[in-house]
Amino acid sequence: MYEMHVGIAPPDGTLVWHIAAKDRATALCGQTLHKEPSTDRDNTDRHCVSCMSSFQELLDQRA
Repeated sequence: MYEMHVGIAPPDGTLVWHIAAKDRATALCGQTLHKEPSTDRDNTDRHCVSCMSSFQELLDQRA
């Protein structure tokens, strides 16, 4: 199972949604996840392109 987490997107530091396996401290892109304040989670609809690509590859492998 996978979960969505808000985190920093290098190099500009904007907040994006990352994908991580449940109970992991690292997103699929390798970014370390931190607990971001809930107000910050509400302020982004951007997604990490690397996480999304990795997740799509995982789904394709299962098909």
